[in-house]
Amino acid sequence: MSQFSSSPSNFTAVKAGGTCCRWAVSSAGGAERVGIMLVRLMVGVAFAVHGYQKWFIWHPAGTVAGFGHMGFPPAAAYTAMTAELVCGVLLILGLFTRFAAIPIVITMIVAIVKVHLHNGFFVSNMGYEYALTLGVAALALVLAGPGTLAVDDLIAGKRG
Repeated sequence: MSQFSSSPSNFTAVKAGGTCCRWAVSSAGGAERVGIMLVRLMVGVAFAVHGYQKWFIWHPAGTVAGFGHMGFPPAAAYTAMTAELVCGVLLILGLFTRFAAIPIVITMIVAIVKVHLHNGFFVSNMGYEYALTLGVAALALVLAGPGTLAVDDLIAGKRG
């Protein structure tokens, strides 16, 4: 049986019998901050790419038409595609992380309730699984902040 404890700069496992092993997980601020950074980067990339797709591949007219088929007005399409692109880039940079994640959470709540909920859980049936995962990950960023390697840390004068 092992007991685990973590601090911002290391991870320690204490095995039964009193022996202890210590691993430095990051010179940039600990396993927790690295883990949060990975979530931030993945959520940021996912939304930046989706926003890019809506603006530059489908173009605004196509995006507005697609949203219209789902019952949304043009303003909702422009709001979603702008929020996805801008907030996705902000998350990648780790700039205004907590604030940038809020529109993503809202966008995912709307997507779940208005588009995916009636299809059930599984994404293979156009269900809410993926939207819920991204929404909860974005909510975690609202609560936890950017993790490591973020512009937010430079602004706050933190290292790592």
